[in-house]
Amino acid sequence: MRSERNKDGTWNVWMSRDEYHELPRSASSFQREIAIRLMGDCGLRVAETLDVAPEHVTRTKDGRHHQLEVISGKDTTGEYQGGKYRETWLPRDVEVLLARYEQENGLGPGDPFIDVKKRQVQNWVNDAAASAAEETGDDDYRKISTHDLRRCWANHLLVEENVSPRIVMALGGWSSYDAIEPYLAAPTEENIIQSMSQVSL
Repeated sequence: MRSERNKDGTWNVWMSRDEYHELPRSASSFQREIAIRLMGDCGLRVAETLDVAPEHVTRTKDGRHHQLEVISGKDTTGEYQGGKYRETWLPRDVEVLLARYEQENGLGPGDPFIDVKKRQVQNWVNDAAASAAEETGDDDYRKISTHDLRRCWANHLLVEENVSPRIVMALGGWSSYDAIEPYLAAPTEENIIQSMSQVSL
C-alpha cells in the first residue's frame, strides 16, 4: 500500500486489490459491505451509493451480465439538469450481494440499499479501515477515505487490467481524460514483470 499526503493534510492511498478486499471483509454489517463494494467494485462516489435501489440493477444486452444505472449529482459540464446519467459495470458477486439484501430486507424497486446519510457511509469506511489495520498490522488503512475506494477501482482497471481509458471514463462518469489522469499511478512490480517478460529485447 502506498500513501501520499496532500497539501491540505488529507491522504491519497493506493491499494492493491488484495489490500482493498480487506475492507469489505472488515465491514461489520451487510449494508456496510454493500456500500464499500459499490465504491470499490463499481466506482461509485460516496453520494451516489445513497441513490442505488433494486430498480437500478439491469441486464446488459447480451443477457449474461449486469450493469448499474447511476444518476450523479456531480456534473462539471453544466449539461445535465437533475444529475448526469451513466451505466457502470456490476460484477456478478456484487449483483448477487444486492439481490440477497433486497430479498432478506423486503426492499421495493425504489427503496435504497443504503438508507443513511453520506457522513455515515464515510464513518463506515473509517470503521472498516480501522478493523483492517488491526487485522493486518498496516496502519496505512487508517488513512483511507471513501474516495480511495473509487481511486483503487479506477487504477486497477487502467493499470492492472489495461482497460481502455475511454471505457473507464464512461463507467466512472468522467468527462475528460484530464480528470482520469491522476488515477494512472505507476504500475506495480507484478504488472511490470508480466508485461516485460513477454517482450523480446
